[in-house]
Amino acid sequence: METITYKVKNSLYVNMTNRCTSNCTFCIRSFGDGAYGSPSLWLDKEPTADQIAEEVLSHDLNTFDELVFCGYGEPTMRIDELVYTAKKVKAVSDIRIRINTNGHANLYHKKDITPMLEGIIDVVSVSLNSAHKEQYDKVCRPAYKNAYEAMLEFTSLSSAHVEQVIMSVVRGTIPDEEIELCEKIAKEHGATLRVREFDQ
Repeated sequence: METITYKVKNSLYVNMTNRCTSNCTFCIRSFGDGAYGSPSLWLDKEPTADQIAEEVLSHDLNTFDELVFCGYGEPTMRIDELVYTAKKVKAVSDIRIRINTNGHANLYHKKDITPMLEGIIDVVSVSLNSAHKEQYDKVCRPAYKNAYEAMLEFTSLSSAHVEQVIMSVVRGTIPDEEIELCEKIAKEHGATLRVREFDQ
């Protein structure tokens, strides 16, 4: 049975795809089949939009702090299914909805998808991971040569449509002295910085 939703602390996470345009050296997928005690998040087949929405809505959303689109893949690669589900959720619940993303969506879809997030997505968290393109490419191993620049642009564009935009770095994958520079980059692109621990 496919694991479409799983719980982390008091949040409900949505696992829609195993595809990703990055191959990060620190990705949790490299260390196991699940996340934080979940069943395997590897999908034999990607769920349909209706299957995703039905699974999410089968939970009492009022008991969770937030709904997070983040599984064993890049959720914005399925932006239509994501938006479809988010709209269904917002029609029946005030739960906060967050997307964890690598910020490559506009490259992948060859268009700006950020206007699709307005009114339904409350938080976008973009993986910054480095203050320097060369280190970003080394750590994240993106499929696109211009991924770093596109990620920064995606962050700026998202800030025009989403109330809260976060950029994240993982402590231990970059020098501590670089974190201050990452804070500056986040601010320049309309975001705040979150420093994640390696095991989160």
